[in-house]
Amino acid sequence: MEIEKDCCFTLSKNFDHEIICNDINKVTLGHTDILIGGSPCQSLSNANRNTHTGILEDPKNNLIISYIEKVKEVSPLVFVFENVPQVVTALDGQFVKEFKEQLPDYHIEVKILNAVDYGTAQARKRAFFIGSRIGIINHPNPINKINTVKDVFINLNENIPNQLDISKNSEQTLERISYIKEGNNWKDIPEHLRGKWTHSSMYRRLELDKPSVTITNFRKTMLLHPTENRIISVREGARIQGFNDDYIFYGTMANKQQMVANAVPIPLARAIAESIHKQIINLTYKINKPVIAARQ
Repeated sequence: MEIEKDCCFTLSKNFDHEIICNDINKVTLGHTDILIGGSPCQSLSNANRNTHTGILEDPKNNLIISYIEKVKEVSPLVFVFENVPQVVTALDGQFVKEFKEQLPDYHIEVKILNAVDYGTAQARKRAFFIGSRIGIINHPNPINKINTVKDVFINLNENIPNQLDISKNSEQTLERISYIKEGNNWKDIPEHLRGKWTHSSMYRRLELDKPSVTITNFRKTMLLHPTENRIISVREGARIQGFNDDYIFYGTMANKQQMVANAVPIPLARAIAESIHKQIINLTYKINKPVIAARQ
């Protein structure tokens, strides 16, 4: 389920199953064993750290409550909810309390995971709530492999879908970019060319031999290619997020960039899904207490 039209179209082109393009509050869901979701996080993220005082009034945060209502409606065996780490501490942990108070039948584990620990070429921390009414479901264990930007940029070329999707910049912006060294940010830009930036993510140039910083909307933050004087392409952002090249993004340039930025990194999503799959089978096996063992 998704409300943005370009995102719905992209999902429909990449998957065979039905995509519901609608407001979550306007749709009645049928039964499912596992319910997974994540709401917009802009008002909670560090990028908007000066606006946290009004997070309860932000309509986007109402979707956290909407998700809880959907869990009640669907009554899955297991649910997963994803958001930025600040959702755990915001308002003295009010969102966590809300989940536990509203869903008393579920054992809820809350943990902040870093995508880089699961094979993603990106340092990206996100909070994951895993709720289960059939027993404790644990978060996946990290893997012992660190991927870098260089690792995921291998064999990139203009024939790969979305690789030519790159925002064009003004001459002044290109001049600013030219001053920035690998791993550095806007502070490398001479003062007479600087804007009024304060956040370290602005004009950040990636480093080839390290994982990427957290991918946000790379057009707005001006996330730079490690060696070329430009922002990264949609495909490069997708590679950093762990997408295969056969997953193609559609829509306006701005929406394609936002889709990549909003995604849960694929290796991390896969690790969570596989962990839940294994644990839910073990738990239901114990609950059902089979008398006759299945034949090998």
